[in-house]
Amino acid sequence: MENYFGEWHWDDSEYDFFMSLGDVAKLEYVYDYFNISDDVLFEFELDDEFDIDDEHTSATSIDVVITDTHFLLTCNDYDIAMKTISTFQMDGYILTFDKKKGDTYLYKCIGMSQPLSVN
Repeated sequence: MENYFGEWHWDDSEYDFFMSLGDVAKLEYVYDYFNISDDVLFEFELDDEFDIDDEHTSATSIDVVITDTHFLLTCNDYDIAMKTISTFQMDGYILTFDKKKGDTYLYKCIGMSQPLSVN
């Protein structure tokens, strides 16, 4: 599979076999081929420019509840809440805003459509 430069080189039969596999099987195939140990998978180093300052990082919690008739989203960051709503709409949910109470947004689920593509 590799040539002497360390680059991937596929012969036709190996390529056809690999492409016939599902996504998980492809990952297992590559894992087995390189015989990667679990220790290597979790070792990484960050450059100084990627140092994370714990004092300035925060996590935003997003809770979504979907029923037959309603879509309920709780998030304390308005921009992230709107991006989350947009993501669901891109996935085909037809939602109309009903009301907001505190950090909770209530939408009515009208139905489903085909997901939108931005490609």
